[in-house]
Amino acid sequence: MSDLAKKLTIVLILSTAIVGCSKKEEGMASDPSVAAERTASNSDIVQENTVKNPEQLVGTQQSALEQNRQLVKSAQLQFEVKDVLQTASALEQQLLQYNGYIENKQIDYQVSDRSQRDRIDGSIDIYEKITPFVELTVRIPNDQVTTFLNKLLPLMLNFNTQSYEAKRYELKLLEEKLNTANQSNSASNTVNNQLQQLTDLEVKDRLAYSTIRLEFFQQPKVRKSHDLNIHRIATMDSEPLLTRIGEAFKVGLSYFKETILWLIQFWAFFLVIIAIWVIRKAYRLRKQGS
Repeated sequence: MSDLAKKLTIVLILSTAIVGCSKKEEGMASDPSVAAERTASNSDIVQENTVKNPEQLVGTQQSALEQNRQLVKSAQLQFEVKDVLQTASALEQQLLQYNGYIENKQIDYQVSDRSQRDRIDGSIDIYEKITPFVELTVRIPNDQVTTFLNKLLPLMLNFNTQSYEAKRYELKLLEEKLNTANQSNSASNTVNNQLQQLTDLEVKDRLAYSTIRLEFFQQPKVRKSHDLNIHRIATMDSEPLLTRIGEAFKVGLSYFKETILWLIQFWAFFLVIIAIWVIRKAYRLRKQGS
């Protein structure tokens, strides 16, 4: 009995300790200060793990070597914005400030999913998941490229990719001439000279104006449009029921006539079948008589 009493005492002590710990945890959870501390710590973790946009895209300081050389600059950026049309309008206003211009512009609404619902009146409701997308190729004076690129940051909701290139004028000219030579191996000397002149002019233009390609998009949204179900409209616009029944009888009669005419075309086949039947019957009668 003494051993049993000791075991019961140990069990009661352990259960009391477990209940006390659980109540303490519940009290801490119900305490608003503790909950606020946990929420603050969780938000700090989320902020630490959140990817932020860069503070600047291109450094504003230039080395003496970069300042003394003629450089052909180009850049390409891809980012997400809140509204593509407003961003495109803001970019056009900035281009006016920098004496730049748009070389190419394309606005596209990419459809990634589509669904439709038929209505009783014969119309169709179409729902599309679209992603507005804009591609811009702009030309900026070479000395304004850094300022223009860094002022794009306030327009960005989420930054994705960037590529930046600054090559010596001589190297860029050599690359363009090599491409021209590869494209005109079979051309005459006159054509080659014209291509080289155009290449020189193009590279000089790139030396004065940098080429920047911008690709930006916004979050997908739903576009609703309407269409017509022409078959349902034709059915709804049909004659009354009795008239349709009479027309059905007429159509059936015409089909029956056409079927009879079609069968008559096989009259020779029917004669062969009748001849085989007659010969077979005569053979049976003769066999029975013998």
